[in-house]
Formats: sequence, C-alpha cells, structure tokens
Amino acid sequence: MALSILKGQIPKLSRKYNAWYFSQRLSGDVQRPQPGSRYVKPVLGIKKYLAQKYSAFVEGYERILQKNFPSAFRIYQIFSIGTKDLLTDMKEYLRISHELRHGKSVRDLTRKELETYFQTPKDMKKVAPILVIAALPFTNYIVFPLVIWFPHYVLSTHFWTIQQRVDFALRRHRKKLYNYRPVFRQLQSKVLTVSDDNLKNRCEAILSQIGSGVHPRVDEILKVKSLFVDDPYGLWTLKDSHMHSLCRMHGLSTLPGKRHRLWSHAGFVREMDLAIIRDGLNNMKFDELRWACFLRGLSPLGLPKSEIIMWLEQWIYIAKNIDNHSLSLLLHCPILLAYNFHSNWVLIH
Repeated sequence: MALSILKGQIPKLSRKYNAWYFSQRLSGDVQRPQPGSRYVKPVLGIKKYLAQKYSAFVEGYERILQKNFPSAFRIYQIFSIGTKDLLTDMKEYLRISHELRHGKSVRDLTRKELETYFQTPKDMKKVAPILVIAALPFTNYIVFPLVIWFPHYVLSTHFWTIQQRVDFALRRHRKKLYNYRPVFRQLQSKVLTVSDDNLKNRCEAILSQIGSGVHPRVDEILKVKSLFVDDPYGLWTLKDSHMHSLCRMHGLSTLPGKRHRLWSHAGFVREMDLAIIRDGLNNMKFDELRWACFLRGLSPLGLPKSEIIMWLEQWIYIAKNIDNHSLSLLLHCPILLAYNFHSNWVLIH
C-alpha cells in the first residue's frame, strides 16, 4: 500500500519540479555554472529542488514532533535542538551554492563555509531516513530504540552530545586506521618500479623512515612529488586494490567510481587547506582543530594544541605546494605524516 501511494506521488513531484524549474528559468535563476574549482560546485537542477524541499520539510519538523511525541521529552530535545542546527547548516549550504552559481569564487569562501559545504550533504543523507520514519504515524516504537541505541548510525553530529561526538569520531577513525598498513604496503610494493634512480632512492629513504617509526620532513616528501603525478603513485595509475584501501582510509565509499571519488575528496580537502591559510590556522578553535585532524588522518586526542597546530602546518605546507595533478600525494599524507603517531597507534594496538 505504501508503495502504491509513493508511486502515485511521483508524477505530482515531477510536475511540481517541472513547474519550479521553468519558473526559475523565466526569473533567470537557473544559469550555467561559472568557472571555478572543479571540486566545489553549486547545486543545480533536481539536486537544488530536492535540497530546498528537504529544507522546508526539516523547518516544519518540530511541529510534527510536538504532535507525535508529547511524552518523550528526551527524544524531543534531541530532535528539537538537532533539527534546528541541521536546518541552520542546510540554509547555509543553499546560500553558498547560490553564491557559487552566480559567480562567487571558491577562493572567496571562508574555511567555515567550506567545511559546512563539505559536511552538510553527508549529514542530510544520513539523517533523512530517520526523519521520514519519525514523520509517519504510529512509528514511535521504531524511532525511539533507533535514536537511543544507534545514534551513530541514524543521526548526524547535530543530534549528538559532546561526549558522543568524541566517542563516535574515535570509532570512525579507528576503522580508518586499519587501512593504513595496506596502503603503506602498496607504496612499498611499487617503489622498485621507479625508473629514476635518484627518485627511487629518495622514496626508499622515506618509506624506510616510516617503517622504522619516524616520519620524513615535508621538504623530503615534496622532492618525490612527481611520483604522485604519474607512475607509480599517480591517482590515474593506481590499481583497484590500492584505491580500495585509500577509500577506506579516508572513510569513502568503495562502490564503483572510486578514482573520481578520491580525486574529488582530495581536491575539496585542499580547498579547505587553502582557506585555513587565508583565515589563519591560529584563529581556529580547539574543537575545530581536532575536527581538522580527524578529517586528515590523525587522532588529536591526548595531543596538546601546539602539537596539533604543528602537524596541521606540515599538512597545509604540502597542500600549498601541490596542484590538481599531484592530489594523490595529499591522499597519501596520512601515511607520510601520521602513520607512526602514538595517538593513532594507541587506538589499534
């Protein structure tokens, strides 16, 4: 019955979208994307339409919760605060997309804006199922256990407590760490294929340092940057098994399309790195610094702020000195810069 109702709604949604699209065309709102970064793009067409409808749905969600969950104050609080925070980020996401579509350069966005634009689509996808279920009648007994027992899987950070944010971040990071060794083995297995003896010796020295428990200097890493443009470590030359481990190391899907997914992720992270340079690393709050470390492959827990800043400065220096042809180097920086960090090893040993 639910399926038949859904099928009946599809033509209506299609007609509404077509009417909306042509009204946007007449008003001049639908335009061709302006030249800019290939990694940070405005939301267009059906994606924009769905994002706007999703935003309107979330905006009226508190009234639905007040009606269906009057006695569950704890759950209401979680949803009330979380939906408001999510709605704020979604409005910001749509605003940024609108500005990009009308010619604003990615390099004019702040670090905070780029982080919001990076994370919000992921949060929307994650929260959408539980919001839809909770809006249906007689679903209280389904929603309550899911929210209480599985907040990590069905809710975004907007709905989590401070302690949950730390615990869940560590849980995600621990899963990523189990893929560091496979990626490191892939790097080792290909070093002998380097034809240039000078580059081969430098690469072997870097991998030997990592294998012996230390990390190479950033200037040593940049001297082998050319190896991450073409063979053997260039993104467009990597084997499927190597890309599979890289995707898991960065928390990305391993479904078909891994190469483009890695390229897009690395490009987006680099845009955030450049924004940190513009806005100032020392202006970031401690929680923001910790989030930046988790995203880039280092557990910041137990590290003083000075050491976190020093590590991020090394990462950003590399990001500043590469281009879109050598993004593979940035993808491998969790190995080159964080493989032997105690804060990482303690999570899996």
